[in-house]
Amino acid sequence: MLSYQLIARPRWGGAKKDRPGKFIFWGVALLAIPLWMLSYPATTVKHNATPILVYASQLFSLTGFALFALSLMLTCRFNFLETWFGGLDKVYKMHRRMGKVAFFLILAHPVLLALRWIPQDVSKALWYLFPLHRRLEIDLGSWALWGMTLLIIFTLLIKIPYHRWKLSHKFMGFFFILGVAHIFFQGLFFSENVLLGLYLSLLSAGGIAAWLYKSVLFDLVKRKSLYSVSELKYLNDSIIEIELEPKKEHQSLYRPGQFYFFSFLSEDLTAESHPFTLCDRHSDGKLKIMVKSLGDYTHRLYALLKPNTPALLEGPYGRFCLDTARKQQLWLAGGVGIAPFLSWANYLLKQPDENLHVNLYYCVKNFAAANQLSTFEALEKKMPHFHLKVISRETGDYFHAKDHPEIMHSDIFICGPKRMRKTICKELKSLKVPAASIHTEEFDFD
Repeated sequence: MLSYQLIARPRWGGAKKDRPGKFIFWGVALLAIPLWMLSYPATTVKHNATPILVYASQLFSLTGFALFALSLMLTCRFNFLETWFGGLDKVYKMHRRMGKVAFFLILAHPVLLALRWIPQDVSKALWYLFPLHRRLEIDLGSWALWGMTLLIIFTLLIKIPYHRWKLSHKFMGFFFILGVAHIFFQGLFFSENVLLGLYLSLLSAGGIAAWLYKSVLFDLVKRKSLYSVSELKYLNDSIIEIELEPKKEHQSLYRPGQFYFFSFLSEDLTAESHPFTLCDRHSDGKLKIMVKSLGDYTHRLYALLKPNTPALLEGPYGRFCLDTARKQQLWLAGGVGIAPFLSWANYLLKQPDENLHVNLYYCVKNFAAANQLSTFEALEKKMPHFHLKVISRETGDYFHAKDHPEIMHSDIFICGPKRMRKTICKELKSLKVPAASIHTEEFDFD
């Protein structure tokens, strides 16, 4: 039988001041600048162009390459990365941010070099951006850039099904390898600056290893638990509650509010994994999640999932946990973002905390969309300092931070759609609520 161990107190810090991840990763990326300065202009290509164009192109390319390598490392779902950043959602947010900055810095590299021929030869400047050079090592850099460009277009501009995007994203490592070859085959930095060469070598090895681990080895080495769908409950025309039972004994450390990556093994569904927060877990090992039909995958899950479908679970992940904060708390949920708070409520029903003071605001489109109210109403009866309020847009009711003075002395937990999170966080910032008091779950479950 599967057994879970709930961790009574956090084993890792929850305060934002204890999250060094962004400083470590940005610091490593920006280290390229002082290391480059140790060797310029000896390693600079000689020509008659304005030196600042060449210097800037090299600085941008090296920093962009470092960010590219580090962004690949952030995809590996290592536990220590969650600790450093305060949750896997924050790790992925940094991954996306670093990847975008890396792309534009790398793009600036050939653009600045192409400016050498403007205004004398505009056509040559334009052709310079394509892999039409006489040297293979230069063409490799162009191919890497154009490959990245194509994937960025699919990521930011063209909406494609998630499983196809995920497959295409695996090619990012291949283009990274082309970039590595572009740098190393030229050998511009290594004879003049051993430290810079070592720095680039370590980043190259780390980036390639991370890509191989995540794209090739991850599913082979990552431990996953086998479950089966035991019950389906359709809560309304877009939300389904899925109960799963374990098929094999497994010991797992789990904290209320955490999530797993689920892969449902059905011919009707694609095989990629998606993150869903556990709403409840029972002593016999059964788990419950809620899924809202929002995107292509969740549409099919809502319509086609059947009982007895096998499922693989990977996790748990997440640092969205109530015991990392003060006892005075405000919970703010939007739609299916109620899931982690439902997990907390089910836990508190079994282990009440008389010292915990909570106001839960459940924001929904209409009252019919407010699910699982009975759980929270039961908790209101069991914990006198727990209070629930449903906020319905149908009646013109909205949550405004300024209308809730308890915010100023509470830890605030927010889980819901991206637009709601951004709006509320902006209001909290205007009220000068300390950032360390604001906790968000930033996965959009679509």
